Amino acid sequence: MNLNKCSITHGYSVIPMPRPNVRQIEAFNAVMKSGSVTKAAEALFVSQPALTKLIQAFEFSCGFKLFLRETGRLLPTPEAHHMFVETERLELGVDRVHKTANAIRDLERGDVSVAVFPSLGLQFLPRVVAKFLSTRPSVMVSQVTRPSRTIEDAVTTRVADFGLTLVKSASPAIQCVPFQSIPMACVLPAGHPLAAKQVVDCKDLDGERFVALGREDLSQQLIQAALEADGVRVNVTAEVQLAQAAFAMVSAGCGVSIGSPISLLGLHDDNVVFRPLRRPIVLPVWLITSQFSQPSILCAKLIDDIKASLEALSGDYLKHEE
Repeated sequence: MNLNKCSITHGYSVIPMPRPNVRQIEAFNAVMKSGSVTKAAEALFVSQPALTKLIQAFEFSCGFKLFLRETGRLLPTPEAHHMFVETERLELGVDRVHKTANAIRDLERGDVSVAVFPSLGLQFLPRVVAKFLSTRPSVMVSQVTRPSRTIEDAVTTRVADFGLTLVKSASPAIQCVPFQSIPMACVLPAGHPLAAKQVVDCKDLDGERFVALGREDLSQQLIQAALEADGVRVNVTAEVQLAQAAFAMVSAGCGVSIGSPISLLGLHDDNVVFRPLRRPIVLPVWLITSQFSQPSILCAKLIDDIKASLEALSGDYLKHEE
């Protein structure tokens, strides 16, 4: 049997056929579901002639007839019923793609990962994330809490989509921009004489027993520079690695300290009070992202929420203690 001489006797001749498009498949499915050209055209918000052209184009793409035309009606052929099994499945897939796109656009689905230094990561950021997730049940946020000097590595190795750090990055692989400045305050035992003051000067701390952060901590370096600028010498009685531990030391009576009240957000201790510093000491926070990938819409929204929350707290950082 010579296949080269074969031809399709019921339908179109054997020639290369164009691929059908989604609109043609939608038109075919609408006719199969409704059994009427009129109803199918209404469902797709097109005219009947337009729908007929879509059906004809789809038939041409298939290479065989899908409908028999009798007295103004389209009667599905057996081949049409076979095709409908696949085209209906395809339409459901397109619907899922559309719904997924809507969910991504409306910030209802996706994953976000953030690397953050402990002072923000232990109390502040979980509260922002909880609010962020409260209206997004299909979103997952991954938080990596680590020292500022290692956050750049988390972003470059894609462990995190973005990072918040106290260390400005000069890496060509990193985009680093100022994010927010966090004010620090004097941390005092509630019964300390300086607690009676509305504002504390660094010079007021001269000779005081002092709870310091580790010498490699960037916050402590800023604090030490401010004290030295005013010629202040404190009596360091304890050195800790985390701001939360420093505040606990103050609460226990080990001395005074300087730190950010944001680090204790949500943790109330009647034995500790914060007082603003006359000459502010601020922690510059940097936002770092990869130069090689654009943050997702969802990621950008979380960044905006974090920034807004930090701005609000930094503007009135003693309010939660009053």
